[in-house]
Amino acid sequence: MVRKAEMEVLFENQSSSSSDGDNLNSKASAEAQVLREVRDLCNDRVHFYQSLQESELKTGETTATRMTREQRTAVFHYWLSAVENLLGGYPPNHVLSALQYLASREQKELEEKLSSLDVTRDVTALQFRYESNHLLDISGEEDTELPPVKTLLQSAWQEVEQSLVDLAQTRFRVQQLRNQLQARRKGAEHEVSGFADELQSDTIALSVLELELQCVMQAAARDYIQDQCILLDQHARSRQEALRNLHNQWQSILDFRQLVVLRQDQIRGLIKGNSSTKTELIRLHRELQEFLQCKLVPQFEDVTTAANSLRNSISKEARQLGTVSLHALDRRTVERVQRIPASWLSIHRLQSSAFSSLCQSMMFPLYRAPEELCSQARSQQLELRFLRQLLQLHSTTLQKTQKEAELLHASDQKALLSRVIEDDQKLLKSLVPRVRTFTQRCTQGLSYADQAKTAISYWWDRPAQHVLPEVNKGGLTFQEWLQRWKLAAKAS
Repeated sequence: MVRKAEMEVLFENQSSSSSDGDNLNSKASAEAQVLREVRDLCNDRVHFYQSLQESELKTGETTATRMTREQRTAVFHYWLSAVENLLGGYPPNHVLSALQYLASREQKELEEKLSSLDVTRDVTALQFRYESNHLLDISGEEDTELPPVKTLLQSAWQEVEQSLVDLAQTRFRVQQLRNQLQARRKGAEHEVSGFADELQSDTIALSVLELELQCVMQAAARDYIQDQCILLDQHARSRQEALRNLHNQWQSILDFRQLVVLRQDQIRGLIKGNSSTKTELIRLHRELQEFLQCKLVPQFEDVTTAANSLRNSISKEARQLGTVSLHALDRRTVERVQRIPASWLSIHRLQSSAFSSLCQSMMFPLYRAPEELCSQARSQQLELRFLRQLLQLHSTTLQKTQKEAELLHASDQKALLSRVIEDDQKLLKSLVPRVRTFTQRCTQGLSYADQAKTAISYWWDRPAQHVLPEVNKGGLTFQEWLQRWKLAAKAS
């Protein structure tokens, strides 16, 4: 690496102080290799940034060729590894010289492009016009009509003919140049033969001259062919672009024709549908007129007579409804089937045999209010449940005691006594909390029973608890009787 760093890398036919042929060859190879690798890395980086910009703008690439985030990361890591390999394989001064050479060349190209830049010509080529500090689009001002195909074909044939004429002229010019070259070559050979006697021993010089002439001829022919190839390539590209535009125009014409045919078919179908719909409407109108004349018009008098009779019957029923008492209409639905008058629902009418047998079975006195049956039944149900639980607990305890007595092998009184004490403690631990909870529930039930009794007694003392507000008893309503009751209670 130290020896490589001491070598001087040349660019653009620069000369070095060393005259060794091997060193020159090695310098040329080193120059080409380091410059080539630096240029490739720079181009790869530029392409990478272009792909990023195109992906951000969503242009230039299709969804099939667009790189994903993982692919970009892999490309970036590959580029970093290539840069590390380049820096490890060449001295820093060689890499820096290559970068300076590439930068200077790019700067020269940029300066040439800037010097050849013509804003007015480019704006005109893009079909814009600069007026009053604004760019105006003049593409719409031009004639947008497409030229006929015959004119395009004629212009294409004219260009082909002109190309053939240019090719013939070029071939003729090449032949003239070849003839001139042959003549000058013969003159040079004649001049050389004039003093051939003096240079008979220098055959190497003649061979070198011959080789130089051939090289010059081949270089001239190569340059001319390259120029012609470039011109032909440009012409072919322009023609391909024109052909592509013509093909696009032709395709748009075909698409427009297909669209016209489709629209014509749709218009025909619409006309047929309109005619059929019009015919159907005429037929329906005729059928409707026939139905009105045949069915509705003859029955109009009967319908009018029936409507008048119904109106008379409704007015008659409305007059009869005024004579009906509202108490007879006020009914209550019992068991979702029977509708019983509200005046029948009173505590003094509960004198059925089923109610009497129920009171006897529950040991409920008849002088108490029927509303207390629910609390009585609930308390008896709770008591029955508590007794059943005690009975079940007693039976399980008895069975457990019998099993444990059977398992005893000796009649040790102390052991039995200790076992009984342990069982008693277990029972106390298990039963005392439950008894306490049951006691609390019973006290809560008794407190609720007192509240219920107080509410029922307050309700029972009211003389007209089921009387409706609009009913009068003794010339007073329920509210008036309640007010008199409160005043009498305060006075007493």
